Amino acid sequence: MLLRALVLVSLAWFWPGVAVAQALLVLDQEQVLNDSVPGRALLEEEARERSVLIAQARQLDRELEEEERRLTDLRAGMEAAEFRALADAFDDRVVRTRREQDARAASLTQRSEAARRAFFNQVAPILLEILEETGASAVIDQRSVLIANQSLNITAEVIKRLDARAGTGPARPNE
Repeated sequence: MLLRALVLVSLAWFWPGVAVAQALLVLDQEQVLNDSVPGRALLEEEARERSVLIAQARQLDRELEEEERRLTDLRAGMEAAEFRALADAFDDRVVRTRREQDARAASLTQRSEAARRAFFNQVAPILLEILEETGASAVIDQRSVLIANQSLNITAEVIKRLDARAGTGPARPNE
């Protein structure tokens, strides 16, 4: 896809009369995510969930550190075998706690990825509308473009339409 886009952009650049110039439109997906009302809501939810996970991890770390200090304090008054049993149980708890926290983090990542896919599924019909309206044949992500005429960039229009469909109106009134 990138090679095809580069060839088409190159053709348009070197032979301006060729109709290929309108065959491609450019979109900054990250800007759509960061600047649209639904995208910002998604990012805020991700940040909130990440903050909760971080707070949980810090609390668990504090609890484990406290338990480790208690074990250290108990060590002097215990038999080695008795202490070893407690230390092994503590180690098992640490490993289990870390695995559970890793699983929570992986789950958050999966939910975030699914939410982003759902978000961009909302964007797809808007892109199709703009393709039909302009007669273009493709929309490519800005990160894949080396150089392009900015009149081909439809990011602001996509954000405007996405916000309107979300019932929120424009994200910024003067755009």
